[in-house]
Amino acid sequence: MTKKFLLAAPLALAAGALFTAPASAAPWHANPGQLRAEIAQLDRQIDRKPGLSNREERVLEQRVDRLQDLYRSYARHGFTRGELQTLEREIASVRVAIQRQSHDWNNHPGRNDRHDRYDHR
Repeated sequence: MTKKFLLAAPLALAAGALFTAPASAAPWHANPGQLRAEIAQLDRQIDRKPGLSNREERVLEQRVDRLQDLYRSYARHGFTRGELQTLEREIASVRVAIQRQSHDWNNHPGRNDRHDRYDHR
């Protein structure tokens, strides 16, 4: 009987670890207060980010405004897990857009004259 217990205990622990691995592999940490703060941070980033054209800044600010509206809409009836995940995805999407737009050289001097540099004879 002791041998059976010694064999069964490690197997039970291994099986338990297998069943809990997927949950721990994809943690879910969405917190409404944290998401609200991240949305406000996006708004500040747009205002301070160099390299954004006026049009890019306006479009990004509109996206943040829609995010704030979505947050308020979800908050009225309490957040579901799916709504919090949607907000997380949208925040991440806007964050990536801010980075891309600020590094795309649309608003940098010399962008359109790159060929002129080589034509100085």
